[in-house]
Amino acid sequence: MSRASLKPEAAANKDFWKLAMDLGDNYRIHRAIWSLFEKDPDKKRDFLYRQDEKDGFPSFYIVSEHAPENHSDLWSIESKKYTPSLFPGQKLVFSLRANPIVTRWDEDENGKPHQHRHDVVMDAKTRMEKEGIPENKIPQVPDIVQEEGVEWLQKKGDLNGFEVSEGQVIATGYCCNRFYKPKGKHSVTISTIDFSGILTVTDPESLTDALYKGIGPAKSFGCGLMLVRSAR
Repeated sequence: MSRASLKPEAAANKDFWKLAMDLGDNYRIHRAIWSLFEKDPDKKRDFLYRQDEKDGFPSFYIVSEHAPENHSDLWSIESKKYTPSLFPGQKLVFSLRANPIVTRWDEDENGKPHQHRHDVVMDAKTRMEKEGIPENKIPQVPDIVQEEGVEWLQKKGDLNGFEVSEGQVIATGYCCNRFYKPKGKHSVTISTIDFSGILTVTDPESLTDALYKGIGPAKSFGCGLMLVRSAR
């Protein structure tokens, strides 16, 4: 487990301004974190990260197989061994930024079935509109985020060794991030929700695996890292 923070004196470094601009773009953030693991550029991703802020500067929590390495004067990196000790019934305070999606089969212009991924919030709104629910009866976005987000997280919990209840989870910070990959012709959109609350461990082995490997899609772009601590 590491925390990589931009040094306060980084603003005096000319490379900082290029990096600062890059940190406004999800793909460039992705590349900035990859640069901390560039010893073997051909390897597969073996880390998760989440962007945060420290003293007004961007910082990142990183869980990785190998410790990140600083190749510039911009970063301050703190690392320690990460070996969660879990047991059934244990209560944990958690925080998670995730990309909750649902997969639907739609028909293309030729009437052929085609698989699409939809973020759970827009999928719920579209479903309610198709059901003919009047616009003034459709719940506000924060309410949809809470209901659909928690339902998605509960399903993930069933697969990843934990359970959460509606009254112990807050789903907020719904955000749509759009960016282009280099040489990409089409934009990529990733919708995120920030979850926080209390979970109960049901399968320690499965949850430990999820803490190392992440939950949900878009792990390459800052999603899926669940941070936990004892609730006591």
